[in-house]
Amino acid sequence: MSRTRCRLQNLTILGALAVLSSGCSNSASKPPAADATTDSASATDSAPGSDATPGTENVQPSCDEKAKACASQFGALFTKANGRADGTLIAVVRPTDTQCTFPNATHVVLQLSILGQVQRLVVAVDGIGLGSIDAPLLGPAFKEGWHENLDLDYVRDLAAHSTDLPAVSATDAVQFICSRVTIGEPISVYAYSDGSRPASAHQIHRNDRYPDGAVVINPTAARPTYLLFRYADQQF
Repeated sequence: MSRTRCRLQNLTILGALAVLSSGCSNSASKPPAADATTDSASATDSAPGSDATPGTENVQPSCDEKAKACASQFGALFTKANGRADGTLIAVVRPTDTQCTFPNATHVVLQLSILGQVQRLVVAVDGIGLGSIDAPLLGPAFKEGWHENLDLDYVRDLAAHSTDLPAVSATDAVQFICSRVTIGEPISVYAYSDGSRPASAHQIHRNDRYPDGAVVINPTAARPTYLLFRYADQQF
């Protein structure tokens, strides 16, 4: 159909707006805006500040919600040793999450499911410096359990120094941890247990008398990410 015939047909039968529905082209029509969409859900999902991602089935809870599944009973897997705890993260208990069992006013508690038990990994957040580095997992490959006698040293094993870990506020330290760990995902934590409380391990930072501690996210990757911590007065 010619453009002239199309224009006449549209004007005499449906009026000027019929050009939009007749299948005929109209070189004078203004194209729709590039961001226009008829899918209201897509527009909502892409709104600034929204946590939703189109096609994402497992949307992570906010930091305010990551303590919802916190346990009230704990296991007894930790022996007196430096080691690495490999498990699945089930809860992040911040100092403000006092509804959970055994919160800590100056530490974040990571609750891990390990071999059917829930274990507590206690990370300092008050008066610390922190940072992250990608490096191979020290020791054997990730395997659920408590692996004794794994000695991590920030300088020797990761070439990390105190200048790489700037001091932050306790609030920022809590956010640093909470925003990087993922509920339901594997996680490794280098820590120390004195054996007196086999549900808990700590010293998850640079240490003078013990091997160092760290939280490792994506521990099954070729180069997982270590979250490193030091007290502000520590120099190394």
